[in-house]
Amino acid sequence: MTDEELAAFHKTDDYQLYKNIVEEAENINLTSVNETVALQDFKARIANRTKKKAKVISFNRNLAFKMTASIALLVGITYFLFNFNQETIKADFAENKSFVLPDESTVTLNAVSEITYSKTSFKTNRQLKLDGEAYFSVKKGSTFNVKTEQGTIEVLGTKFNVKSRENSFRVFCYEGSVAVSHNNSKVILAKGESAQLTKNNTLIKLQKTESSGPLWLNNESSFIEESYTEVLAEFERQFNVKIISKAINTNVLFTGGFRNNDLNSAIKSITLPLNINYRIKDNEIILSK
Repeated sequence: MTDEELAAFHKTDDYQLYKNIVEEAENINLTSVNETVALQDFKARIANRTKKKAKVISFNRNLAFKMTASIALLVGITYFLFNFNQETIKADFAENKSFVLPDESTVTLNAVSEITYSKTSFKTNRQLKLDGEAYFSVKKGSTFNVKTEQGTIEVLGTKFNVKSRENSFRVFCYEGSVAVSHNNSKVILAKGESAQLTKNNTLIKLQKTESSGPLWLNNESSFIEESYTEVLAEFERQFNVKIISKAINTNVLFTGGFRNNDLNSAIKSITLPLNINYRIKDNEIILSK
C-alpha cells in the first residue's frame, strides 16, 4: 500500500480485526519436525503393519488447529488486499455521477450504474468493469478497455457511450474509433457509428448518425426500436418508481423518449403512443389497456 492507502485503511472498521489476526498469528508456534527421526519412525510403522490389522496413526489436533488458523489467515489477508485495492463508484436511482479516473479520463454514470477498477494499477493497465450505462472521455495513451457482461470495448483515446443492461447492449462512438467485441464477433466503430446486440445475440453495426453526445447527459432518455421492457426499466431508474406492467404486452419495440425531470410528462411520452393507460398510486405506476 502507499502511505495514503495505509492511512485510509487505519480508519476502516476492518483494520482492528486484521491487526488482531496478525498478532495472534505471530504467537502460533508450529511443531518442529526432525526429518531423520520422522523417516525412521515412518519406516518402522510400515514394517510393523500386517494385512489383518492396519495401524491407525494419530494426528496431533493442536497442530491441525494451528495449520488451519494459518491457512485461514493467509486467505483472509489475500481477500482483504484484493478488495481493498478495488475502487467501485456507483450512481443511484434518479442520479447521474461524474468523476475523473487515475489516468485523467472522465466518466459520467447514468442512473443505477457502477464501475469497478484497480486503484494501484489502473494507470499502467487501463481496464475497468461497467454494469449499467456510462459516457467516457478517454485521455490518449495506452489501450483503454471497458468490460461488461455482454461485451468488451477497446479504445485508445476517444469519446463513447456504453449501455450494458439486462435487456440492452449498445455502444455509440462520438469521437475517434472504438472496437466492440462480443463472443467471436468484433466491429470497429468510427465517429457517429454505433453497435448493438440483437435479440438473437448477434452484434451488428447501425447506420451512422450525427450526435455530439448521449441525450441522457441533458436529462433526456431516448430509444430507437428498443424493447419496451427496457424503456420501462429505464423509467424506473430515472424516477425511482415501480411500474406494474402485467396487464400489457411489453414484447414490442419502442422509438421515442422522455424527459428525466418531469414524471407526469414522461409517463405520457411512453404510454400515449402505444394507447396504454396508466394510474399513479403512491410510488407505483400501474399500466393497463
